[in-house]
Amino acid sequence: MRPRSLWPREHGAYAQLAAPLAMALAAHTPSVAAGLLAIAASAAFLANEPLLVVLGHRGRRMQQADGHRALRRAALLGAVAIIAGVAGYVLGNESVRIACAIAGAFGTAVIWLARTRRQHSFIGELLACIALPAAAVPAATASGDTLCAALVVSAAWSAGFGCSVVAVRRVIARRRRSATRVDRIIALALALAWLGILALAPHDAALVAAPLVLGSLLVAIWAPPATRLRAIGIGFACAAAAAACLGVANPAFDAQWHRPRAAFAR
Repeated sequence: MRPRSLWPREHGAYAQLAAPLAMALAAHTPSVAAGLLAIAASAAFLANEPLLVVLGHRGRRMQQADGHRALRRAALLGAVAIIAGVAGYVLGNESVRIACAIAGAFGTAVIWLARTRRQHSFIGELLACIALPAAAVPAATASGDTLCAALVVSAAWSAGFGCSVVAVRRVIARRRRSATRVDRIIALALALAWLGILALAPHDAALVAAPLVLGSLLVAIWAPPATRLRAIGIGFACAAAAAACLGVANPAFDAQWHRPRAAFAR
């Protein structure tokens, strides 16, 4: 029999990490520190699944059959994450180091939820929507963004992914039933969330959140059955890619973060 895969099973998490990270690296010419921090974030993410196997969260049978293989992979990826992260931290400036501390705090919270088997709870999924985009903040800061600008863009990503989590969980809860009053209330809440992002966030951050929030609103109004979850996931992955493209086309802000950079304002 083929050994079981040790790649992370949470497919939506790939988009939540990769899209903000790709945007952070593509919006500017990345520095060596930015590349190292991106490698550290990716390695730490890939180490999650083998670590869960080692801890027995994927079942005792898989722990016994694949525990040693998972431990080796977790150790290798953990070493890569630590070495690359420390090197990027040392090469970065003070803002980069603050960004690393913020991303590390959110990452630690996600690991704690995983150890307590609550990573798939509603709170756990919302925390992942904050922690995974926050992993791109050190790379964005090392690439030339101000810390404030990187945090604002990360918050926009979190808002967009959070809306998608609400929409998908409602699809699962509804199963095959048609839309109800709850779906209409959720659609209204998502529309208000989008208006709030437009009102409170800078123009570029609002653009980043747009595809994910509007996609969530569409799912809430359309009310597809749970059998369409795979198609919905692909749709949200495409929305995240579109958001990253919008973010690259409308680069980050200056030190005051509410105005576009002068070079792009012209």
